[in-house]
Amino acid sequence: MTRIKKNTSNKLIKKRINYFFIIFLLVCTYLLYEIVNLTIFKNEEYKNKIKSQSSEVINLNSGRGTIYDRNNIALTDNEKQKILLVPKDVISGNFENISLIKEATKLNEKDIYKAVQNQLSSEIIEIEINYIDKNKIDDLKKKNILVKEKTKRYSNNNLLTHLIGYIKTSENEGVSGIEKYMNDELKDSNNNYISVFKAGINSSGLNYLKGSIQEISNEEKSTHIKLTIDSKIQEKVEKIMDKEKNPSAVVISKVENGEVVAMCSRPNFNQNKISSYHNSTKGELQNRVLSVTYPPGSVFKLVVLYAALENNAVDENYRYYCTGSCKIGSSKSILKCNNNEAHGMETLSDALSNSCNCAFYDIAKKVGSKKIFQAIKQLHLDEKVNLGIDEEKDSKIPQEIALSNLAIGQADIEFTPLQINQLTQIISNNGTYMPLKLYDSIIDNNKNSIKTYKTNKKTEIIAPYTMTKIKEMMMQVSKVGTAKTLVDLDGGCGVKTGTAQSSLNGKKISHGWITGFYPEINPKYAITVIIEGTEKESKSAIPIFKEICENLK
Repeated sequence: MTRIKKNTSNKLIKKRINYFFIIFLLVCTYLLYEIVNLTIFKNEEYKNKIKSQSSEVINLNSGRGTIYDRNNIALTDNEKQKILLVPKDVISGNFENISLIKEATKLNEKDIYKAVQNQLSSEIIEIEINYIDKNKIDDLKKKNILVKEKTKRYSNNNLLTHLIGYIKTSENEGVSGIEKYMNDELKDSNNNYISVFKAGINSSGLNYLKGSIQEISNEEKSTHIKLTIDSKIQEKVEKIMDKEKNPSAVVISKVENGEVVAMCSRPNFNQNKISSYHNSTKGELQNRVLSVTYPPGSVFKLVVLYAALENNAVDENYRYYCTGSCKIGSSKSILKCNNNEAHGMETLSDALSNSCNCAFYDIAKKVGSKKIFQAIKQLHLDEKVNLGIDEEKDSKIPQEIALSNLAIGQADIEFTPLQINQLTQIISNNGTYMPLKLYDSIIDNNKNSIKTYKTNKKTEIIAPYTMTKIKEMMMQVSKVGTAKTLVDLDGGCGVKTGTAQSSLNGKKISHGWITGFYPEINPKYAITVIIEGTEKESKSAIPIFKEICENLK
């Protein structure tokens, strides 16, 4: 009996020891986790907290690499603002110093006191100035007042806003566009700031330590991004697009190498006032070139034509007599040409020039849906362009679509203007597919290349003979077809127009497309334009295309 009690007691002691040992292990594991968390994962966070408590930072720039165009013209960080940095105790109640600031800057007392009022929690008051008397700079410096130049990330000319995107200033993180996609390359590569060490307690908290104001910069090690964009062309395009009230988009690429030289989306936005767009329903922050898909409308007839020619479903001897409408299959449904216009006897080139729906339905029946879907794939329309922007969307290609809709690019099939521009580049370049490209290189402060960017897609030759034929037919569209108002364009061009049916708030609307190349001989640019229809009106994109070409000379 005694032995049984003794064994029971021993077991109980062992259980308690095991229990306490497990608790001990858990505590040790938790402590080890906290040590690792603090020393490794949260080390930077706590360092920044300590730094913020012991010092004050006045940024003189965004702390990000500059974005340049193809000619090394700065697209960001190109607007400077002179500022005064004034210790609060130097200006508080000191009328002599206030008078000195007034004389040196031509500011009035109201401006100075307003700046102080808005920065009561800061030990260093930042005051924007538009004038400085150079003879007074040394006098200001003796009073510990510094004259500095601050670089703004975004200017107010709002150029290339959708493509550049914007940052969350408080965290210096890219939110959209290039700023987001290239955040790791841009962030913290171009820091320039004033650091003020705080020490000594006063009634309002920590006071700055005299003589501790330092300018810190890592600009010598800065890296920047160079794009293929041509800012001069971009400026011209944006001025043209600013006149258009309907939502719209334009993209221009170089035919020979696929480099994107201009991209514009409307309505525009101000990168310095992002909060004002959060509740907007106008889509100002959308880059319509690559983040919105649209039915291609008659622009898609280029794909149908390619499929038909490549598969020998039609040739130059093709003829079709258009009466303005035709039956869809064995149904009672009718497919109509625009405005029920009867085009009469048409050649293949006439059918494209007139954008004849009935002729292209006939062509689609000859080639078949399967071959048209294969053509979509061969022409890279089933994939993203992969320009290097997170917001870029892929095409919408349904598994099943009525042949009558597929033939004329209507219903549920959709592409981005960027994808249509890639298609145009292929045709314009006689079948040589050059993947569209946005990023040229990473450069240093002296504009020397550190790293050159290449696309992750390979160049490809796609049916050069067929593409040459299509290219010639597109020239006819601009002379005698749906875009014959371009006939007097100096240098000529080749285009395909389109009207894409859609809906807005339950009402039918139509978007206006045009895509083409300029000039017609040895094309240099592939240009794609879309103007969204609204409940009030639908518009042609031809006038904008023409004005852009006239400004590319």
